[in-house]
Amino acid sequence: MEQLWIYCEMCEEESSHEILKSKTSTRRGFSFQGVVQCLECNSTGHAEIKEEPPLSLKLRLSDDNETLNNTLDVDRGVLIRVGQTRPHPDGLILITSLELGNKRPSQAFSQEMPIVWAKRATHAKVRFAIHEGESTSSFKQEFESEKEFYVGMLLQLQGRRSKVKAINRIGGKSVKAAFASEIARVTCFYLPNNKSRRKESKSNGRRNRN
Repeated sequence: MEQLWIYCEMCEEESSHEILKSKTSTRRGFSFQGVVQCLECNSTGHAEIKEEPPLSLKLRLSDDNETLNNTLDVDRGVLIRVGQTRPHPDGLILITSLELGNKRPSQAFSQEMPIVWAKRATHAKVRFAIHEGESTSSFKQEFESEKEFYVGMLLQLQGRRSKVKAINRIGGKSVKAAFASEIARVTCFYLPNNKSRRKESKSNGRRNRN
């Protein structure tokens, strides 16, 4: 039994209706004409639905060091925001920037036809900046997009124990915690390894005995 969830004038609210007779088209969006029966009050009547086709926005999809030209289908009237995740045929994406002419707004309605800049959100490559003395090294490592990082977190990076010192979200804001898909950079510092600590402890013990 095919059903539609539409407004019923007899019930004066939306309810489920059984489709008794119908004619549909998907040539320009979605249209429905037919006869339906309300499953709440059993009243029968004519129903007509017209939905406009989705808007096809230009999408600039970042994939590591490469930017791919693609499209993002969004219904008219939808508010799109930086930091928002949206479904895409290639997988979930995270919106990192919007472009409207010469402006970079934090949000825009779909009918304004912004150019959407985004990156894949199923997995994210997190950029790490690691301080060691006066030198700083930088590299990327991939994590699941919902992997959470927080200041003070202990990590094993490049085979060494590290501690998170600072986190910057996309856009530059410094935060205490964020998911991998939201992060622009994680600043860390290496911790002394166990062997170094044991050697230092033995050395201090010999000094104390002397």
